[in-house]
Amino acid sequence: MPTTFTTPRQWSFVRKCFTTFILSAFAFLQPIAETGIAPAKDEISRDLNIQYDYQWMLVNSLILAGLGLSAILLAPLSEVYGRKPVLLAGCLSFTIWNTACGGAQTAGQLLVLRLFSGFGASVGDAVGGGVISDLWPAELRGRAYAIAMIAPTLATAIGPICGAFLTEGANWRWVFWATSVASVVTIAVAVFFFPETHEDILRQKRLQQPRLERLQQDGMDLGTYGNRKRQVHDTLKTLLNVLGPNLKRPFRMLGTQIIIQVLGVYMALLYGILWLFLFMYPQIWKEQYRQEVRMASLNYLSFGLGLLAGVNIAGHLGDHIYASLKARNHGVGRPEFRIPTMLIGTILAPAGLLLWGWSGEAKLHWIVPNIGSFVFAVGTYVSSACVSVYTIDTYTKYAASAVSTNLTLRSIMAAVFPLFAPYMFDSFGFGIGATILAAGFLTIGVAAMCILWFLGEMLRARSPYCATTDDEGRL
Repeated sequence: MPTTFTTPRQWSFVRKCFTTFILSAFAFLQPIAETGIAPAKDEISRDLNIQYDYQWMLVNSLILAGLGLSAILLAPLSEVYGRKPVLLAGCLSFTIWNTACGGAQTAGQLLVLRLFSGFGASVGDAVGGGVISDLWPAELRGRAYAIAMIAPTLATAIGPICGAFLTEGANWRWVFWATSVASVVTIAVAVFFFPETHEDILRQKRLQQPRLERLQQDGMDLGTYGNRKRQVHDTLKTLLNVLGPNLKRPFRMLGTQIIIQVLGVYMALLYGILWLFLFMYPQIWKEQYRQEVRMASLNYLSFGLGLLAGVNIAGHLGDHIYASLKARNHGVGRPEFRIPTMLIGTILAPAGLLLWGWSGEAKLHWIVPNIGSFVFAVGTYVSSACVSVYTIDTYTKYAASAVSTNLTLRSIMAAVFPLFAPYMFDSFGFGIGATILAAGFLTIGVAAMCILWFLGEMLRARSPYCATTDDEGRL
């Protein structure tokens, strides 16, 4: 007798948490790859004859360009073939190119390899929104997203510290190779323990299973059946017909959905400022406080602790506010109930940036810019998490595609901002430079939240991509 089909949202709490933790391991690789080489600037520049600042900025930025270009393709592929195959393929691609980065002999080789490594590094974020949507109901998504972001949150702070000690203790090439080792371990764990979470894919497999069992009982060779099946498939429907609508979806959403556009601008500016901040972070400790590389890298701990605090605020407080507003709305949840928590992050991020910039320029005690870094990290994570969960709540069925549009825009902006970072801060100083960024983000952030809070429901009602009637994302 066939067993009753169980959707991923009906899985046990432990199984869903375990699956989310493995997703977190995939997402861990991206920030490690992005930030780990920062302390190795002098050694890489010397060995590969990198003479100009713009060349080093490209080494940092090209991986982000790869992330932005690939995310908008990987997400819809996961909606066609399932989450697991895309996660494994993307991670394998990253491992190959990242390992090659460690063997680069020229600056040109490293630039090209960093670009290609970004194509796979984005897979955790690109597919993550879809997995969270597959597993968790709306009132638990804040906490679930927090679980998924624990490892990548730590990686942002751990990456530069590990990079500094690996560079001085061994060789800068081991910064890449150690990351590849972690990637191989992640792939091995996922092959055996990460289940497919896309409900449509699971239903297709379930429908195919009885037919395969009958063919086995009748003695038909499954390889022959597979060949016939592929021939029929090729005749009836080309690969382009299968992939076309799904690959076009993120671009259509980006071009037609005002909610996606507003969130995209917000996230692009936030991450542009974040990566400009991370690019300048070592400089403030070297130039203003005269700290050597390993000691300077330890200051990333304040940023990492801020991200961990943001995880708890965004997860627990975000879901608590959502549940309270849902109860006051007669038990009907709305994505806009994420906005109050988003407001907290939008205020904290510029406040921390101002404290970091002005205290660093004044050369106050080193703990003060670290406090600013902590507050900025809290605000950055809370804002980012609220945008992601809001997007998942709004476009539940197409969450992966919707989240990928944000990832693409923010990655491109993060790649561009550091290109002018040294010139901006050299011209204005750390204090005024931080003020310009803080004022710009606060202005755009408040405008974005007003649009979403007052017009979000109307915009969702007009959208063909989020035609749902409840907070579970179901018709």
